[in-house]
Amino acid sequence: MFSGQLHHVGIIVHEEERVPELAAVFGLKLGRTQYVEEYEALCIFTEGALGVIEFIVPKGPKLAKFNKGMGGLHHIAIQVDDLDQVTDELKAMDMQLLEQKAVAAGPILINFLPPIYTRGITVEYIQNKTS
Repeated sequence: MFSGQLHHVGIIVHEEERVPELAAVFGLKLGRTQYVEEYEALCIFTEGALGVIEFIVPKGPKLAKFNKGMGGLHHIAIQVDDLDQVTDELKAMDMQLLEQKAVAAGPILINFLPPIYTRGITVEYIQNKTS
């Protein structure tokens, strides 16, 4: 089985102006911001003693209705060395990732395991892009 480590936790927040307030609640500093066109979302990463939390601000309909429009915990992200290997191993266990091909999101490639396979937890797999 592939190995990985916790990369971040993703939380959907519908109002971008609330992100600094929520970061402060967790004792986090704002960091890199990345718009991911595939999911129509502004992703604001933070850093601090808790690790990394990604605040996801929907900018289109794709994520707007998550959790009945309430937002909240969206995913747990795991850093892996080889996303293709993860895809193959999950297929061997009769699990299918959300996208047919990994999505480029700035310096990383991403794909998601839908919550139907994990009793309600969405898992994001992340691989650093190679130059």
